Amino acid sequence: MSARPMIPKTIIVLASLLLALLAVRVVEAQEPAPLAPAAAVEIPNETCLTCHRQADLHLEFSSGTQLPVTVDEAMLEGSVHSGLNCQDCHTDIAGYPHGKPPAESHRDLQVYYSQSCANCHTDQAHQEVDSVHARVRAAGINEAAVCADCHGSHDIQPISREKHPEVSLTASAAFCEKCHSGIHAKYRDSVHGQALTSGNPDVPTCITCHPAHTAEDPRTIDFRIKSPELCASCHADKELMAKYGISTEVFETYVADFHGKTVMLFEQTAPGQTTNKAVCIDCHGVHDIASARDENSAMQTNLVKRCQECHPDATANFASSWLGHYAPDWRNAPLVAAVTWFYRILIPALLAFFIIYIAIDAQFRFRKYLKRRKEAEA
Repeated sequence: MSARPMIPKTIIVLASLLLALLAVRVVEAQEPAPLAPAAAVEIPNETCLTCHRQADLHLEFSSGTQLPVTVDEAMLEGSVHSGLNCQDCHTDIAGYPHGKPPAESHRDLQVYYSQSCANCHTDQAHQEVDSVHARVRAAGINEAAVCADCHGSHDIQPISREKHPEVSLTASAAFCEKCHSGIHAKYRDSVHGQALTSGNPDVPTCITCHPAHTAEDPRTIDFRIKSPELCASCHADKELMAKYGISTEVFETYVADFHGKTVMLFEQTAPGQTTNKAVCIDCHGVHDIASARDENSAMQTNLVKRCQECHPDATANFASSWLGHYAPDWRNAPLVAAVTWFYRILIPALLAFFIIYIAIDAQFRFRKYLKRRKEAEA
């Protein structure tokens, strides 16, 4: 009886591993590949309203809080989004039951669904990414405004007066008031706010200085230095100021004086660097701007204190001794006006005199040169 050949254990182990791998491959080949996500089924609004027009319908979050989700059909039809499907905004809803809410609270849900606005309003969404509201939310403060806070949700109405002249003058300020009520109260009592409530269409509102989708942080150095440009958008407009008898010299003379020149030079040579030189808001205030002609206004009573921040020895006569933003004339400063006109006449006259003198002298010297040349040739 012949002995069986001995198979090395190493070969047996390798063969076993190979068979195991082949078995795994066979099993994997028999399993079906994951299905591609099914295309969202378009659900008519009427189907959604079958439930959501019911009174006292609520969505309950895992925290136990509830959110009313009854939809006013008339409000929905009266909005600028009338005609769109519910799924255009509620992109995560594909049928009923809807499943677990995608957020833990009402505020989280508003922030979550604000992302769907970008599907149609791409440009505005890109602008808003760099705004102060987006930066504050990124820092963890969820209360910062999202689309629905200003535009609403099911009751969205036009907000731009440029495209929709019928929009109320106070509309944008009213939206800002929801979060910034204290600031709005100051603005309402200011010279600009009073003009707005009286129906003046030319006065600045919140979004004039803080554009809706690109609002910057007003507490930064950069915003402060650039603030005169915001004021100039109105106060350097000759046609607009002429309607109200306001001189554009209020901006031109600021830019020409020591304060304005220094601020502008700082911005050009060292962008973003702070300067203690006064800008418009340092003297006139921000949201509580009063008429400079009102002697009892807070601006007038606080003006000396503002001057003393840089000029400690300033007294009550310090601010009034300056001519302000208006160029001197024969009524408000006759002596300064006389000196000004004296130099306006003297300097051009001196320049003209020296130009004529140099021209005559040059002609004399040229003739003298020609005479000497003829004598030399003779």
